[in-house]
Amino acid sequence: MPYASPRAPGARTRERLGLTRPGVLSFALESTPHEPPEPGEVGIRVHAAGLNFTDVLTAMGLSDTFYDRVPPLGLECAGVVTGTGPGVREVKAGDRVAAAVEDAFASEVNAPASAVVPLPDQMDFAQGATLPVAYLTAWYGLCHLARLRPGERVLVHSAAGGVGSAATTVAAFRGAELLATAGTPEKRRHLSELGIRHVMDSRDGTFGQETLRATGGEGVDVALNSLPGDAIRTGLELLRVRGRFVEIGKRDIMADAPLGMLPFQRGISMHSLDLRLLMTECPELIGSLLGELAPLFASGELAPLPCSPFPVEDAAAAFRRMSGGRHIGKIVLTFA
Repeated sequence: MPYASPRAPGARTRERLGLTRPGVLSFALESTPHEPPEPGEVGIRVHAAGLNFTDVLTAMGLSDTFYDRVPPLGLECAGVVTGTGPGVREVKAGDRVAAAVEDAFASEVNAPASAVVPLPDQMDFAQGATLPVAYLTAWYGLCHLARLRPGERVLVHSAAGGVGSAATTVAAFRGAELLATAGTPEKRRHLSELGIRHVMDSRDGTFGQETLRATGGEGVDVALNSLPGDAIRTGLELLRVRGRFVEIGKRDIMADAPLGMLPFQRGISMHSLDLRLLMTECPELIGSLLGELAPLFASGELAPLPCSPFPVEDAAAAFRRMSGGRHIGKIVLTFA
């Protein structure tokens, strides 16, 4: 990986992962100015940062399809607090933390104090970087939007990925009956080894029939969907009376794809969830959700996700791995 010019003597700078050629997964570490944290902010020395699909969209030059701006790379990180702005009392310099924050692919970042959670002693930084985005999405989607209750059935698509892995953990924590899909034999075997009884192929179009067979024709109460096209209609048709459908994909929304209304005669509801949008437009909600999650991280009731670490210098390989869709859990970039 090429590097930017050396730091000016005495300058306060940070190393930040930037795109050199959008669309071809070409990156460089750039030396950029770094300001101290402002009121309500926490300065963090980043040790690891989680890679998300939205980062791949940005790297491929497709982010303007989904957002009205080109977002910076990185949405979450884990590291050590270097300092705090006025008014911050929750953490102090030297604390180990994880954070949901944009522009996280950098050696240092300033995060809103409300978006920072303590990192449990038993977790390393790579594990900590798997927590914020995946669990915020799964927790808000299943527990707040879908109001998942004990004993209900939930269908989680792409359940071996980052959000999917978090969703299976949250569903089990809530006492739900879990059905899951994954796109490769290796991922389906991984899910079966976790003890999930009903694991189906997300790519061959048979998950609808298999779900009905596994549930005696009754269907499910909640579906957490990331699949495009016909899979959305199939998922809606699988919902029982007053079922809840949570859409976390973007392709069909931005394509303004048509959606048949007939399944809604059963009183079902549909929600869309875009975590980046919530982070920028509803920071108080993110803070509230992390407040609910922090004690569950500390107790181990919600565990870190499987992760594949890549040094930030090998960012292109990490992005290629994610775009290929064959990884399990999260991909994490690490900073020396």
